[in-house]
Amino acid sequence: MNRPAIAFVWQRDRDALGRALAQGLLDAGHEVSCFVRGALSNVSSGLPAPAAARSGAARSGAVALPGAAARSGPQPGSCAARLREAPTLASAVKGAEVVLTLLSSPQEAEDVYLGEGGVFEKAHDAGLFIDLGTSSPRLAKELYALAAVHDQCFVEAPLELSFQEPPADGLAPSALRAFAAGDPDSLQRALPVLGLLVPEVVDAGLPGCGVACKLASQIAVAGALMGVVEAVTFALLVGVEPARIPQVLEHGAASSVVARAFGKRILDEEFYQGGDLRLFFNELTSALDVADSLDLALPGLETAHQLYDLLVLIGGGKKGIHALALIYYDEKRCVAHGLDWELAQRAMDVYERANENCSGCAYGDDYEYDYDDDEDCDEDACGHSHRSRSSPHHPDDDDIPLMGGYFSSN
Repeated sequence: MNRPAIAFVWQRDRDALGRALAQGLLDAGHEVSCFVRGALSNVSSGLPAPAAARSGAARSGAVALPGAAARSGPQPGSCAARLREAPTLASAVKGAEVVLTLLSSPQEAEDVYLGEGGVFEKAHDAGLFIDLGTSSPRLAKELYALAAVHDQCFVEAPLELSFQEPPADGLAPSALRAFAAGDPDSLQRALPVLGLLVPEVVDAGLPGCGVACKLASQIAVAGALMGVVEAVTFALLVGVEPARIPQVLEHGAASSVVARAFGKRILDEEFYQGGDLRLFFNELTSALDVADSLDLALPGLETAHQLYDLLVLIGGGKKGIHALALIYYDEKRCVAHGLDWELAQRAMDVYERANENCSGCAYGDDYEYDYDDDEDCDEDACGHSHRSRSSPHHPDDDDIPLMGGYFSSN
């Protein structure tokens, strides 16, 4: 049986997961070529530099599997021994009938698919494109439409980590599921490939709905995790013995997948396994951007985003998503986990300096930096950047993440 040749493009920060997924394709007999976007050996590939490199902000994807960095070369029969690693995106997708992508943000997906020298331009022989990353509902619809114009199929299938049985070694394909969306014919073409990657494929419906379902799931996880963290913090400070708290979280009305997965690990202060915090934060940011475009207020999501923003700022970006609990800890315990609250103070100082420079702005001293009424503001006079939620307010302070748009002086 002839199996289609597959090209797989993934982001450098998702390298461990990309290789693990490629193993399933290789084991099924597919010829697989890959291009690792952002790898040091690929900086002259012709594509724009990754969004993380352009902005200076580190983005994170899969948790590294133990031993991945320690390998001293391809082992016989291993994924590395059989996977063809291409030096450029164009050479990776040449001759491929199916193209997979695994990227870390909507901007990176847009660059890879629509940028000069991108997938749509170079993959002349491909009939099926599958995006495994979390882009945005708008971009997913756009990519679907562009593929359809050229009689090609595009399916969005963002991956989600299942917390039913968190693996000890971090993200692994067996712990994932995909939210697949597209037209029925495209989904039928994609299912055999997706079935080799993950054990569960959820039919999310029409184009754009796969990403929407993934973002909705992350909103629910963030809210549930905030509840678990606050329940644990409350119980401990009131005086409940730590050993008794799991009885509350894992049984009865308070029980949930999130509580069972993370409650004990929060109590044990084991914060390095359990999803990837920076990727999770990026997805909450995407969800907020979508909500903003709909004029939809989601106070719970806003709060979770603010707390994760702070946690990333003070050094918690490489921990699991349940490290949100560290925000509630005293400074001494936070320091023991590698956090630095001085970074938050620096960010507040930047915000206060920016506020002092806005006396000539129509928005006054209490503005927030994320708005778009440019006609009422003299940008040159006030110094506002008039950019998105994730952009720094003042170019001179690009090295310090801005927290002022989220946090009061308290």
